[in-house]
Amino acid sequence: MSLFLAIVFSSFLLVVILQYILIRVILPQRMSSLKRGVISSMATLGINMIPLLYMGADPILDQLPWWHRKLILFPYAIFMVASAFSSLCLFILWFTRPLWPRLWPRFEKNKRAFLSRAARTMTGASLGALAYGAYHENEALETTRVTLAYKGLHPDLRGFRIVQITDIHAGPLISFDTISKAVSTANALKPDLIVLTGDYVNHNPAYIPGCLKRLNDLMAPTGVFGVYGNHDYYTGINAMKAGFSKTHISMLIDQHRTAKGLEGLMNIVGVDDPMRGWATDAQFENVSDIAALAHRDQFNLLLSHRPGIFGVSKAMEVDLTLAGHTHGGQIIVPGVGERGFSMARLFLTYSNGLYEADEDSQVRMYVSRGIGTIIAPVRLFCTPEIVEFTLTRG
Repeated sequence: MSLFLAIVFSSFLLVVILQYILIRVILPQRMSSLKRGVISSMATLGINMIPLLYMGADPILDQLPWWHRKLILFPYAIFMVASAFSSLCLFILWFTRPLWPRLWPRFEKNKRAFLSRAARTMTGASLGALAYGAYHENEALETTRVTLAYKGLHPDLRGFRIVQITDIHAGPLISFDTISKAVSTANALKPDLIVLTGDYVNHNPAYIPGCLKRLNDLMAPTGVFGVYGNHDYYTGINAMKAGFSKTHISMLIDQHRTAKGLEGLMNIVGVDDPMRGWATDAQFENVSDIAALAHRDQFNLLLSHRPGIFGVSKAMEVDLTLAGHTHGGQIIVPGVGERGFSMARLFLTYSNGLYEADEDSQVRMYVSRGIGTIIAPVRLFCTPEIVEFTLTRG
């Protein structure tokens, strides 16, 4: 937990410094250096006072009027990301400035004026794109339907439907109403089984009761099963366990379970989060213990927050692995490959969508884009999703 907070605090300070630099560059060059410095300092300080207004807020943010989120917190988060992105682009422009006269013969001799105009252009464009992603795509919950055919599927599992919900991240940027909407959408599908794959609360345990109260409304005839994610440990795993113990949801920690009415047909395996390497492919040390949970004579459904488990579940020949964690990268560049280029691919092997093992195309994993977000409530070409899987024989 302390390492996580250190990373968050360090990142925040870096972005604040980048904000100051960006604002100073954007200001008219005719201003004196002292005046630009004072204005940049005051603007940066004023903008970043916003989080302090909400620290220790009572009641928690989801019980405050909606406009606190949409008119204060969303714009603040958007500006933080836009300023970081624009500042980094400016650094790239500055360090590559010797190349510009060759690439663009009419390159202005006054490089400072050029950088100032470039900063305004990039900031405006990124603010517009991020605002669209926050206020439109972030709110556009999608139901993704996936049909999976298996040659040896038991006749009683033909047409069996599973709904996956993941990465809710209840907190200042994700309201309880958003969770209720996802729950209502999942229940309206009338699935046979519902599974949850971690990160229910972002980090503040005050959101546990409200989040789990909504999730407890999930209903499926064979049950609701889940596993924990890394943010559930950041929140406090004991508090999360205590909260789930008051629900009808069965949480699996390196365990396997048979759902109601599926005895001898489906084996549900739940793998706990390894709690390290959150920005890289997770390494699971207890591979032999996980492998022992699989039943070769049944359909094996493995739940894991981290998609890095696919290296293990492929070797186990698990029929279907369901994971989350990546949020699909929150931004996907379309037109690059069959699934677009997800920002998560900068760090992780598996980012979003359906994957099949090279050795056996019927050994599969699906990585859901999830519902919530981190850092900023922004999604571009990467709408939030719940996923409905239908098993068929063929």
